[in-house]
Amino acid sequence: MAKDVRLKINVYNWNSVLNDVLPKLEEKHELVDKYQDADVVVLWNEIKRAGFLDVVLGAQKKGIPVILYQQGVWGIDRVEPPFNEKIQSDVVLVWGQGDKDRLIKYGVPAEKIIITGSPVIQKLKPREEHEGKNVVFALEHWDWGDVPENHIVAAELRKLEGANLITKGLDRENETDNFDNPIKSCRVDDNHLDVVANLLARTDLVVAISESTFAFLAEVLDIPVILPDVWIQKPRAGEMAHLDFEKRHSDAVTIVPLKKLNKTIYKQLKHPEILREERKKNVALNGGIHIKDPVQNIIKCIESFSKQKIKEN
Repeated sequence: MAKDVRLKINVYNWNSVLNDVLPKLEEKHELVDKYQDADVVVLWNEIKRAGFLDVVLGAQKKGIPVILYQQGVWGIDRVEPPFNEKIQSDVVLVWGQGDKDRLIKYGVPAEKIIITGSPVIQKLKPREEHEGKNVVFALEHWDWGDVPENHIVAAELRKLEGANLITKGLDRENETDNFDNPIKSCRVDDNHLDVVANLLARTDLVVAISESTFAFLAEVLDIPVILPDVWIQKPRAGEMAHLDFEKRHSDAVTIVPLKKLNKTIYKQLKHPEILREERKKNVALNGGIHIKDPVQNIIKCIESFSKQKIKEN
């Protein structure tokens, strides 16, 4: 099989993860809208209710290989209890060794997992000098709209003095305009990660309800992250199993009772070195921050695996 074979690729880009990958793929290959017309399918989840599992199984029935890529921190969590879902895709691309280890722990064959590093991390900018101290509250996104915890934390943060409070939300997923000094981005828009990068470049501390991708990216820039312990388990998209799903977090974040939130913010603004070593370890383990050129790594995986399958067929 010639190395310059032109592939037909069906790609689902989410969270802007593949923004830098797609233009380079288009230089050599053709991006197609329907998986039925593709030589390979590249997607970010296999959730049945959203129709993605049908795409995976439909493609494989036609002999079309499927590649699953990691779209945010903590990887593909539906392999974990209480979901215990088997990954159907032929190959899984993950950010770091920690993500691979978790998938193996829950039964994914090691040979099915490839570590590429994170193209999301590559979009970050160096931190900039700015006036005052900027505290960013990253709203929790769960179902469409806002969970009560967002408003509970926002009310406590309004008591902060001597810091600039900014709220980061997701357009179409949060009601960001109802919060203080809102900045929002949309995960299906091309500028999503640009908005995130510009904001984090002038952020001194992040408050979040979970260690989300936004919080994780803050850690990459050595920005302290504080999680007030307010989350109450709830269904998601009608799935009652989420009542038994424990949100994951690392030891690189500080978890505090709500009443101690602002006191902890003042302390860590004064001492940002708190948990610095833990942040370094976390972003290396779960973000593969040391891995060079994640974009090219992903492209190489798509091309090499696809050509191998074409040759086999």
